[in-house]
Amino acid sequence: MATKKSRYTLYLDESQTHKYNPASHKNEQYHFCMAGIIIADDDYAKLEKSVNILKRNIWPDFQKPEQIILHQMLILDAEKGRLDPIKYPEYAKFNKRVERKKIYSELKKVFVDNQMTIVGSSLCEDDLKRYYCVSGRNEQDSALVTMQLLLENFCHFLCANNGIGRIIYESRELLENERLRDRYYHMKLMGSMYMDKNTAEKRLLGIDFIDKDENCAGLQIADFVPLGFARDHAGMNQGNPNIFSTLKFHRYDGNQNMRDRFGIKYMP
Repeated sequence: MATKKSRYTLYLDESQTHKYNPASHKNEQYHFCMAGIIIADDDYAKLEKSVNILKRNIWPDFQKPEQIILHQMLILDAEKGRLDPIKYPEYAKFNKRVERKKIYSELKKVFVDNQMTIVGSSLCEDDLKRYYCVSGRNEQDSALVTMQLLLENFCHFLCANNGIGRIIYESRELLENERLRDRYYHMKLMGSMYMDKNTAEKRLLGIDFIDKDENCAGLQIADFVPLGFARDHAGMNQGNPNIFSTLKFHRYDGNQNMRDRFGIKYMP
């Protein structure tokens, strides 16, 4: 009798960062990262419980803190003085470093207390165009390239754990969702350099899109993953405080202690 396959979900998000060049007065070195967390479906209830504990610890004065949506960008906006406190009163407190330190400490506990694995990829969009776009005749799709790299490692993870897996992505505009869905099924149908199409068909399930206001714990944790790796790839400093050392530790290592290859790939 065939061994039953475990089911996993990759909760996926994306982020972009860049450097400002004071000499040219332009933003340069755009880095795009697509990354997230893999968690067994059987372990998801525990993750939800951990996220709700975090929210109750961070917002004890709110009547229903479990309904607050975690969003890293709102924390950054509060830090930089860009937050609208009327629209997001629950995030106004993060203009204080002590409050930012507290939420990142609570996020670290979520990673420590749950079996989560990080996969993803990051690329320098400027370099991609410089190396591979020949006079505008070979335009590269950064999302397709990053999707290919992370799917190869997600598929590797599923093979290593005798699993099958799906992807949950935060919903964007309908057209953007469909473009990303097309990229996913292109890879599943054709395979890639390190992922043959038979394995992709056997291991990969579908891709679904969920609105942020649906309060998905997996997507809220994934929201804190890609920016740190995009900054690292770009040679930029991490925010202070941050959980980047925790994120690096939880990268998939391919069972070969090779987190740079199997966890988060940087290219070109």
